[in-house]
Amino acid sequence: MDSKSISREGSRGSSPRPGTTACAVPGGEALARALLPVLLHELSNHTQYLAALGALTAAGGDLPDGGEGLAHVGREVEELGWLLGLCAAGLGTDLVFERTEDAGLAPLVKLVQMALRRAGRELPEPARPLPALPPSLGWRGALACGAALLAAARAADGPLAWSLEAVGDELVLECAVPLGAFGPEPWAGAQPGSRGPGWTCLRITPASAR
Repeated sequence: MDSKSISREGSRGSSPRPGTTACAVPGGEALARALLPVLLHELSNHTQYLAALGALTAAGGDLPDGGEGLAHVGREVEELGWLLGLCAAGLGTDLVFERTEDAGLAPLVKLVQMALRRAGRELPEPARPLPALPPSLGWRGALACGAALLAAARAADGPLAWSLEAVGDELVLECAVPLGAFGPEPWAGAQPGSRGPGWTCLRITPASAR
């Protein structure tokens, strides 16, 4: 994940202080509560690895694999930081403000897959590579997409067939779940999918991700 794609400035003049806003993204809280146990487990694994690495180097040992493992953990921890921010926002604490992440959908989908696997469900890989997160959607668009995908996978009878594409500044999520098979959140405004009967389509727009 390219750290340069993250805006660390946010909107200093208008951003609310952490803890003062509720999550306005439909399904965001349910998504955060599903992802947090998996996310914390991943963080714990990385902490144990770093502790072992610290003990090794303190004893005069060299970094294993020429430091490749440490570099990998660094990249993973950066992704986990983005996901922690999304979960915090889903629970009503906005730590992300106006930050966004071009490659932020891939680690989010991966975490949704892991959470579903824990619950005995399966979310297959999409047929096409995941798109970049449109900057105009930001973290709210990512949260809306993850929440909708989680709800659809939970409603599916088996492994969920799905696709996600970026069309201009919108995300278009299509899932092989009949329209109305689950509650309105986070699929309010969904329409019949373009792939035939049994498919549902949700367009995540800048207006809907506010």
